[in-house]
Amino acid sequence: YKSKVANKSLSLPPQVVINNVQLQKEVTIGIGSDRTNNNDILEAFVDVQSNVNKSVTLQYRFRWFDNEDYEVGQNMSMWIPLFLEPRDSIKVTGVAPTPKADSFKFYLKRGN
Repeated sequence: YKSKVANKSLSLPPQVVINNVQLQKEVTIGIGSDRTNNNDILEAFVDVQSNVNKSVTLQYRFRWFDNEDYEVGQNMSMWIPLFLEPRDSIKVTGVAPTPKADSFKFYLKRGN
């Protein structure tokens, strides 16, 4: 009997999308939490930590989805620059564009 569970060493939280294997090794992503603010709008908090001894220039964005998994506020999901010093970590926050959003995905890529 062999377990069908994949090697979890580089597994990402389900809300995180990094389409670069090397970048997945260079950063650690932690979904801090999410909550609904006083205006009934979802806020998400994500921890991004550098695992390398050099500065890293990245870009991130949040994409927001309603309870039927349809994206809401598509045109409002812009890439935002993120600069990490060696071995640094930072908490980034996203605020949904509409109260209809009840989940999110966090995208990360190398910066320009």
